[in-house]
Amino acid sequence: MTVEIIMEAVEKFLKQFLVQVIGIFRPEKKIAPRDVPVNLFKRILIVRQHDQLGDLLITTPAIRAVRKRFPNAYIGVVVREYTAPMMWENPNVNEIIVFYENFKKWNWPTLKGFWSQLRRDGGYDCAIVLNTVSRSLSSDIIAVLSKAKYIVGPSHIKAAPDTGEKIYNVITPRSYKIQTEIEHNLDIIRALGVQPDGFEYDLELENEERGQAESIIHSLGIHSSQVTIGVHFGTLDNTRRFPFAKLAKVIDWLKDHYECEIILIVGPNEVDARTQLISLLKNKVVSAPVMPIRVAAAFIKQMRLFLCNDTGTLHIASAMRVPTVSFHSLNDPAVWKPPHARHIAVRAADKKITSITVEQVIEALKVQLKDYTPRET
Repeated sequence: MTVEIIMEAVEKFLKQFLVQVIGIFRPEKKIAPRDVPVNLFKRILIVRQHDQLGDLLITTPAIRAVRKRFPNAYIGVVVREYTAPMMWENPNVNEIIVFYENFKKWNWPTLKGFWSQLRRDGGYDCAIVLNTVSRSLSSDIIAVLSKAKYIVGPSHIKAAPDTGEKIYNVITPRSYKIQTEIEHNLDIIRALGVQPDGFEYDLELENEERGQAESIIHSLGIHSSQVTIGVHFGTLDNTRRFPFAKLAKVIDWLKDHYECEIILIVGPNEVDARTQLISLLKNKVVSAPVMPIRVAAAFIKQMRLFLCNDTGTLHIASAMRVPTVSFHSLNDPAVWKPPHARHIAVRAADKKITSITVEQVIEALKVQLKDYTPRET
């Protein structure tokens, strides 16, 4: 028996044990959505602390819909430290509760502060756990610790194998039709009588952040009259990375056919990769400096078009209402691409990122640039 199999068995046992222990203190009776006393809710907790930037932005239409249904409620949102900036200045949220993904950051002051935020003013009346793809035991524990009498969650993901539902007492059905992740989140909150309020993302920026982005654009010598096309090639998952050799050909095609400025936008771990991409180019491009995530969002807002992989920056660009062309592999763009007409997804028939052709991308770019006159070549 390998170490991996042993560790998997131990993890399964611990999850089942914890779920059973928590279940002892949870009410056995499940509550039908129609019987939930929603009119009495004054404090609502939304938990989404186990995902990445894009996943959190995808939940903002659901959060906005909850605010519209409960305009006077106190709404807290639990997010991981890395994604918390996506919630700053959100008008639909009263409090952001940060869950540190780095274990070393948990000490007595941070634990005390986290506990205090969850339990302040008697805790929360209701906790909504927005699990759509995977289930996080830590999310479930956070919901229980909030003292919420009603914990809302979907029916399709078990907390542990071979274990009945011990955490959620208001269970929402899963729709198995092809629909966006935005709609899967909205399905969960419909249990509280919440109706959708559009599919646009919410990401509010401060004037200072916009000013910083404009200063960077000015320092790069870019003028507002130019057609600015942002390119972000980063992703933590190589199966989602459009090959550099093909991306270089796409960028050179843009430079050859349009009067445009191509601006490479990078994160802190992508500087070396940018050098590799530039070495493959025939044409000159502009490189933006590494920026804080919210300043980068303000910077992307200045673009006329944005090229990227299927990653968080795609959803940031959508939140900034910037048209995109994005490269997709295994994750179905019908589910994961922002569902707005200004976004075009490019995907190969075999669902491999390496099978996307330069010609496919060029056809998408022609659609997005139809209002701009190509230069004679």
